[in-house]
Amino acid sequence: MALVTISCCLLLLPGLAANDWQKLVAQAQVSEKKGNYQEAKQLLDQAVKLEPKRAELYSLRGGVHFKLGNITESLADFDEQIKLKPSDAAAHWRRGLTLYYANQFGKGVAQFTTSDKAEPEDVENAVWHLLCNAKVKGVDAARTELLKVGRDSRVPMMEVYALFAGKSTVEKVLAAAEAGQASDAERTSQRFYAHLYCGLFEEMMGQQARSLELITKAAKDYPIDHYMMDVARVHVKLRR
Repeated sequence: MALVTISCCLLLLPGLAANDWQKLVAQAQVSEKKGNYQEAKQLLDQAVKLEPKRAELYSLRGGVHFKLGNITESLADFDEQIKLKPSDAAAHWRRGLTLYYANQFGKGVAQFTTSDKAEPEDVENAVWHLLCNAKVKGVDAARTELLKVGRDSRVPMMEVYALFAGKSTVEKVLAAAEAGQASDAERTSQRFYAHLYCGLFEEMMGQQARSLELITKAAKDYPIDHYMMDVARVHVKLRR
């Protein structure tokens, strides 16, 4: 189906039945994939009006709000999602990211603690837990509570983990992203995550200019098809 431009009055699309929220979601996902986040949000606004008790709609719109840099609205949608479907709470790492940018660091610690239990081998949960906890307790105290992880096979995530644990350096993480054999796509992904997490590390350590430089490079030079790409992009937007 061709996309239809939506006006701000949020009238239903021509020919759309009052209960046909699935079509709105499908069009919103196409718009989101193309980077048309405002259009995607407007479509999801309509879907929510038709089906205000569907948790998945708030999940989708919360992600779109985040990509727009609408942190307050993103958190409200994720919270409504969990209210409607409490079983979504434990693994909701996207909510944890929103909490970090909403400066609700204590709640972020709690969110990434439960998300880590859902994905115990994911270095990223442990890192974001530390990033939040460092804002609450300070870096040194937070490091004593760094979540344990299994073996994250993604390069250079174990070096990233060592960095945040205080056992590696930014230079070693960036070098790890360049080591070994990798396809072009794999190398781009490795470089993206290395620059993103080195930038977040520098932010934790109070080096704001260096942090922004690294994360800007991640967002500009190493594009990947993942939610974390939007995290880098939104981070740069908010910090500037």
